[in-house]
Amino acid sequence: MESLNEQEYIKDPNQLDLFEGILHTPEQEQKIAEFIKSRENTANVGESVNKQHEQLLINNGFVKDVDFVNTFKVETVTKEIQLGYSWQKNQFKAEVTFKDVTGYISLKGKQFNSYNKPNELSDVTFNVDFDRGDKINCSSIQGNYRYIKPTTLFDKLMEFNKHQEYLFEEHLKKTDLKQNIIDKYAKLYPNATITVKNEWSKYSGTFDIIEVKFESGSFVQFRLDTHKNIEYLHKKHDAEFEALKIEELLERFSKQVKKEGSN
Repeated sequence: MESLNEQEYIKDPNQLDLFEGILHTPEQEQKIAEFIKSRENTANVGESVNKQHEQLLINNGFVKDVDFVNTFKVETVTKEIQLGYSWQKNQFKAEVTFKDVTGYISLKGKQFNSYNKPNELSDVTFNVDFDRGDKINCSSIQGNYRYIKPTTLFDKLMEFNKHQEYLFEEHLKKTDLKQNIIDKYAKLYPNATITVKNEWSKYSGTFDIIEVKFESGSFVQFRLDTHKNIEYLHKKHDAEFEALKIEELLERFSKQVKKEGSN
């Protein structure tokens, strides 16, 4: 005698025929129906909550499609899904039509990344989390995970975008100044090698320097001042001077003229 799993099921007039004559047992039909109902409930609740969250932002100064985007939508889709559990040995696949939820609310902002996109102020989105009450959180803007008032987050978003615009403008100024300085010294000293380097200090972090190096090994390094639009001396190295012996140094110093006002 064939086992129950090996027998063919006889189609009942009340039995669900999903597609191409594939039949399901009453237990499978129930699981499919429960799945469809569950997804419908999820879609309905999600749609309601999404509208509440959107209105919360609007009521606190955020403008849709300017300060935030809402990509949430409910669609009716048909997909092959897997139901049941392997440990219960009742797992099966079925093609089911159900309500599917995609998208979410995210904040819109500006971001300048000097490494990945040095010549672009990018439009970006940031994830936002809603508390059960009337507070929200956007760690990318706040720098922490504390839930705050929407009006406070709105102010922080405006400050963040303004700061990113400032960084971008400063980058453009620095780029122009850098190129002007390179062109200037390349014209004055065509035999010199001019390079842009990075240095670091605990006070100002990483900064650019422009080095004008001569064939002798001597060089002068400049830092950039984008506010005054000038370069100023950062470091200098006289290769010939460094190569002098002690006696030669003493002899050279002995012939230097006394500066006025020195003791």
